[in-house]
Amino acid sequence: MTNRVPSGQQPALYRLTAPVKDYAWGSTTLLADLTNTNHSSTPQAELWFGTHPTTQTTLPDGRALADLIDLPYLVKLLAAEQPLSIQAHPTIVQAEAGFAAENAAGLAIDDPQRTYRDPNHKPEMLVALTDFTALAGFRDPTASAKTFGTLAQLVELPELGVVLANMATQLAEGKIKEVFGQLVDTESPFWQPDGWTKTIFHTVEHANIDDDTLANALAVSKIHPDDPGALVTLLMNLIHLCPGESIFIPDGTIHAYVSGLGVEIMATSDNVIRGGLTIKHIDVKELDKVVRYQPDPPPLLDPRVDHSATMTVTHFEPPVDDFALTRYDLGADQRMSVVPDRPRIAICTGGTGQLVSQDDTAEVTPGTGIYLPGNGQSVEVTAGPTGLTMFIAFQPQTSAKDSTKRQTAVANGKSSATAV
Repeated sequence: MTNRVPSGQQPALYRLTAPVKDYAWGSTTLLADLTNTNHSSTPQAELWFGTHPTTQTTLPDGRALADLIDLPYLVKLLAAEQPLSIQAHPTIVQAEAGFAAENAAGLAIDDPQRTYRDPNHKPEMLVALTDFTALAGFRDPTASAKTFGTLAQLVELPELGVVLANMATQLAEGKIKEVFGQLVDTESPFWQPDGWTKTIFHTVEHANIDDDTLANALAVSKIHPDDPGALVTLLMNLIHLCPGESIFIPDGTIHAYVSGLGVEIMATSDNVIRGGLTIKHIDVKELDKVVRYQPDPPPLLDPRVDHSATMTVTHFEPPVDDFALTRYDLGADQRMSVVPDRPRIAICTGGTGQLVSQDDTAEVTPGTGIYLPGNGQSVEVTAGPTGLTMFIAFQPQTSAKDSTKRQTAVANGKSSATAV
């Protein structure tokens, strides 16, 4: 990338260096394959493009992107080889209260016992780049009741059979909160080493059951053998996304990504309240305050798609004011113009190309991130000989009326996107 910008004029393109998060659930191959680099010897879980204070994306001169802008959204390339923790995110009101309380208690921001790392909510959306498996929202409790009833009949330990049968009855009555509470109670026999959880899945492994939800839970239990989070997955929607499909996770929705590579965008926040499948801090009391105990269909997001002779444009428009995402698929050697009227982050996920604006030029390959400051300068995008796929993240411009509509949609648990 070149920068021959006249003195006093802001560049129109900034190539970004995204830090790599090496969480244990990450993949040694997915990000490497995307960026055409050698496979890693350690997990690579996420590349962060944004201005969250805990993980700084940097500019070519070494400064943090946050020195130029405070973005309301954070974009990630997420690569999961193992399930992430079962988690939910707070509303803004809950985040502000929790952050203030932990500050008053003297907990450092990086204290492992801390739950709130900032005062913001964290709605999020993920677009699959590969086949992607996720768990999101509580499924119909009558379906979960059948699964727990099956487990009650399979196990040989009488006391455990009674507990599972009671859970099945509660779920048949719609009592998701009660069953969830029993499973995440860290003082229960489900959490004991070689306890009820391991007993259940030992039985499932040796039973002949054709059930996708149970099969997923069994696979999870092999990674976390004494963690009843594997049983919590039986309460949740199991979702299989094909490349290009997406899900939106509102505040308060229980979820866990399981495997695959995707582009994730969220409000700028790192507030994660965990309930299982993790060695990190589990805050059951706070999770209970945040989680919406309401069955919902899988939170799939239907994008709006525009086709032309040279490209396909896919608009992912979740019902929040913090962010939106547009995907551009250009044919070989095709061109388009972008005139950013507000700050944007562009990420290449396929093919090659070039971004040009006045005296700035940036070559892009999969994994390249570019900050477009939104100064109104035209940016010409040219695809290489194999075409180009690029996502551009931005904050939508909404009126007060639109904002009310979006907030109401989130409060009602609606996840399908509608242009407003």
